[in-house]
Amino acid sequence: MESFLLLFAVILLAGVWTARLGNRLGFPVLIGFVAVGVVVGPGGFHITPPVPLTWVKYVGYIALILILFEGGLHTSIARIRKAWLPAMSLATLGVLISAFIMAVLSYYLLQLPVYAAAMVGVAVSSTDAAAVFSMLSGRPLRRHLVDILEVESGTNDPMAFFLTLVLIQWSISGHGPFWHAAGYVVEMFALQMCVGLVVGVAVGFAGSFINQRIKLDTGGLYPTLSLAFALLSYSLAVLFHGSGFLSVYIASVVMGNRRLEHRYSIIRFHEGLAWTMQILMFVVLGFQVTLGRLSSIALPGLALAVGALFIARPTAVWLSTLGMKLQWKEKHFLSWAGLRGAVPIVLVVTADLSSARTPPVMIDAVFFVVIASTLIQGLTVKPLARKLDLFEDAPSDGVLELVAIARENAIVLPVEVTESSRFIDRQMVDIPFPQNTLCYALIRGTKVIVPRGATHIQPGDKLLVLSDRRHIQELRDLFEKELVGNPALLP
Repeated sequence: MESFLLLFAVILLAGVWTARLGNRLGFPVLIGFVAVGVVVGPGGFHITPPVPLTWVKYVGYIALILILFEGGLHTSIARIRKAWLPAMSLATLGVLISAFIMAVLSYYLLQLPVYAAAMVGVAVSSTDAAAVFSMLSGRPLRRHLVDILEVESGTNDPMAFFLTLVLIQWSISGHGPFWHAAGYVVEMFALQMCVGLVVGVAVGFAGSFINQRIKLDTGGLYPTLSLAFALLSYSLAVLFHGSGFLSVYIASVVMGNRRLEHRYSIIRFHEGLAWTMQILMFVVLGFQVTLGRLSSIALPGLALAVGALFIARPTAVWLSTLGMKLQWKEKHFLSWAGLRGAVPIVLVVTADLSSARTPPVMIDAVFFVVIASTLIQGLTVKPLARKLDLFEDAPSDGVLELVAIARENAIVLPVEVTESSRFIDRQMVDIPFPQNTLCYALIRGTKVIVPRGATHIQPGDKLLVLSDRRHIQELRDLFEKELVGNPALLP
């Protein structure tokens, strides 16, 4: 037990250090996570025992649930309205086009059976927006491009999983006549997406409703409550034969666009959880890498990666966005910004663990494409965005750093005015606050008032006082007859 916890801690520390080093040096952090897995895994120093593919699948599924949920919390409905047409076209038609091209390339380059080649094609057609944004190092991309990439990555995973399940079933039992197979695909697609959409909306509204009404004693339980609804949205949708991943994304979008108690704590909790699961997922994937196996398919794997980067994704982007109001340079960037994440590996592992006929080379080939995509596109996506002038103006890093430093000393002190207070019926301007101190909100009953100098203080008023932590004792002395709460740091 102690050895496992020690190894787990070392992996997390190595992942955090790799992320920090990657951001400073400009190399893709996901590659760093995989490298940690290769070093400590069976393909490196044999520190960890071999990890079964079943574990890889389960870790991948849980990680994808949490990553999708965290992404949806940051996605506004207004942004979806603006980006839904190109994003949904990329997530459906774009995935089909890319999957077809990659299936043909896999069939000829890897000499795979038809169904196995199709599974590889579908697996490598899914993209990961988080990988793109991590490589931009905080530089603000044009807003509508960010919206397209985020919505596409949140919705193309369900499409890729659906196609993989269809191919697995056809590989096992056949598909029959063409029209029968086409009808089955349309029927199953409608069922999965509709159920996923309905369950996601229902769970999202239920989650936000309960969040607002439950009134928990401690704020630390609100993130746990949101985590429960993330898992509930997936499991309920799958139970009713729907798309669990679509349900998770929709539920988080609904919750993120409604009022949430302790919103900041919830969002920060899920950001940390998503990063933790990304580290674990890619490290576990690194456990599966054997350099000898990868070198054995180096030439066809490299050709497949070139096809994914320079043929499949650009063709899918340009065809699926025909007639849409996107500049040529924006389409060019979208073509190059289709980085692959862990989803392709999880998809091909799902196929490998099924009863379908899946040659072992499939996993190595998909892994090769993912590594090549992350390395080549990851190192060039930021220079390309700069070359195409797709960055927007934003505060400099120095300004943001000063804000962060200031927040380290800033506190919010809650004060409740009692009947015996000497400030009753006095104006806000008459309170001798310390230097650099401000009462920025006054809560009176159920109303929130932005106080002005002429605002009169009444019994029962609750003041939120913003100040420097060095003035805490001075404020306590000032409000000696009031109920003074514990100071809180700014979020």
